[in-house]
Amino acid sequence: MGKSKAYTPRLYREIMGNARWKSYRVNYLETDLWIAVTADMYTPAVESYSLDRILFYRSIVDDHIKGFPEFLNSLTPLLIPSEVHSLVRDMYKASENTGTGPMSSVAGAIAEYICKDLMSRFSLPEIVVENGGDIFMKLTSPATISVFAGESSLSGKIGMIIKPEQTPLSVCCSSGTVGHSLSFGTADACMIACRSGSLADAYATACCNEVKSLEMVNEVTEWMLQKPDVISVIIIKDDKIGVGGKIEISVLE
Repeated sequence: MGKSKAYTPRLYREIMGNARWKSYRVNYLETDLWIAVTADMYTPAVESYSLDRILFYRSIVDDHIKGFPEFLNSLTPLLIPSEVHSLVRDMYKASENTGTGPMSSVAGAIAEYICKDLMSRFSLPEIVVENGGDIFMKLTSPATISVFAGESSLSGKIGMIIKPEQTPLSVCCSSGTVGHSLSFGTADACMIACRSGSLADAYATACCNEVKSLEMVNEVTEWMLQKPDVISVIIIKDDKIGVGGKIEISVLE
C-alpha cells in the first residue's frame, strides 16, 4: 500500500468477453469485479450473491486490519496471528513466499474466493472473475487472456491461451506504469499464472518491483520461472518482452 498513483479507468474491460459469456460488474468501495458466466447459467441471483460475497470478504479483511493495522501498510512479510480466516492466512503466506506486504495479494485472493463460492453455490461449469487485472477462472473450453501494457507497443498483442485442464487458475497482472497500485519497478506489465490467487497477485507485484530497466526483463523472467508455484510469466517493458512457463503464449492480431 502506501503512496499510490492516480486511478486509471479500467478501459481494458471494453474488450473483455464475447458471446460465449454473460458478463456483469459488481463493486463495493475499492473492490470492483467483472464477472463472466455462460449465458445459460446467469440469473439475477448469481449477480446478487456476487455482491454479497464482496461485502463478506471485505468485512473479513477490514476487521482484520482494525485488529492488526500493520497488515494494511506493511511492504514486507508479517508474522501470522493465530485463528485468522483462511483468506487472510493465504495473504500472509503469499507475503512470506514473495517478500511483499500482505495486501499485495488482496485482489487475487478475493477473486479466487468469490469465484469458488459462485462455482459451489450455483454449480457453474465455467466462470471468470476479474478484480483490477487479477483473474481467477474455471473453463470448459480454451480462452485467451491478452496482456494490457499501457503505452507499450506490445499492449494487447501478447496473450496466454488457457486450456480447461489448466484450470482452476489465477492469472494476475501488475504494472509500474498503469493503474493506482504502488510499484517500485518500471515494467508496463508483469503477468503471472499460479494455482493460487493470492500467490499469483503477490508474485506479480514482486516481479514488477524488480524490473527497473530493459536489461532486467530477461533476468527477472528467469528468476520468476525458478519459483515452484509460478506456472507461467509474461513481462513487458516498452518494446521488450520476457516469456516462459507451461502455458501457451500467442501473438495476437
